[in-house]
Amino acid sequence: MSVSAWLNRPGLLGFFWRLAYGLGYEAFKSMVGFVFRPIWGVRRVGPPAALPRQGGVILCPNHTSYLDPAFVQLVVRRRLVFVMTARFYDQPRTRWFYKLVGAVPIGTGGRAARKGIRKAMALVKRGHAVVIFPEGRLSQDGHLNSAQRGIGSIARRTGAPVIPVALAGAIHAWPKGAPKPAAARVRVAFGKPMRYDEPEPNGRKPAEQAFADQVLRAIAHGKAELQARAPDPRDVPVRAALLQTDAPSGR
Repeated sequence: MSVSAWLNRPGLLGFFWRLAYGLGYEAFKSMVGFVFRPIWGVRRVGPPAALPRQGGVILCPNHTSYLDPAFVQLVVRRRLVFVMTARFYDQPRTRWFYKLVGAVPIGTGGRAARKGIRKAMALVKRGHAVVIFPEGRLSQDGHLNSAQRGIGSIARRTGAPVIPVALAGAIHAWPKGAPKPAAARVRVAFGKPMRYDEPEPNGRKPAEQAFADQVLRAIAHGKAELQARAPDPRDVPVRAALLQTDAPSGR
C-alpha cells in the first residue's frame, strides 16, 4: 500500500489527514495567489466556470506556459487535480510537490499512457475536478496544437461534463524553453460545459477525435475573444519590476 493510500484509508487517521491536507492546500493556494496576482495580474474574464460543487468534471485549457496549472486554479474555487506528462512529473527536484498536490502523470505511449488515463478517469468518476490539457503538450508559439483523442475517450467513458478554458497572455509568463518566468497579463475565460454525445457511424475512435476537436475549437473561440478585448487598466501588472529587472528605467 502506498503512503497516500495508507493515509487516505477510512477511519479517524484518514479523516484528520484529509482535513489537514485540505486546510494546507487552501493556505498554499492563498500564498500562491498573493505572489501570482500582482506579478501576472491573473484575472477571470466573463462568467465563472460552471463547476458543480460536487461531482466529476473535466476542465480543458490551452497550454502555453509552465504556470498554466496555477493560473487556472487561482480563478476556480474547487480544488483541481492536474494531469501532466510523466517527463515533467519525474523531475527529481519537483516530483515531491507533484505527488503532494495529487498530479497524475501520463506517459508518452503504451502501457504507461493507459495507466495514467485510467487513473484520471477514476478520479473523475470519484467526483474530482480534473484538468487535462487536450493538446497534450506545451505550445511553443502560442498557437493551438492538434487535439489528442484521449480527452474524447475520457469524456465518453466517464460521462462527465467538459469545460473549455481559454488562457491569454500566459505564454509571456513562462513559455517553453525560457530559463525563468517574466511578468505578464494573464486572462482566463471559461466556455459552456460540453458532453460527449458524438454519433459513431465510422467507429468509436473517429467519434472521440471529433469530440476532442470540438473542445479545441471552443478553446480557440474563447482565446480569440480574450485577445480581441480592449485593454483594461487593471491589466497592468503592479510588480512587473520584480521579474523584469532588465527593463528600461524610463529616463
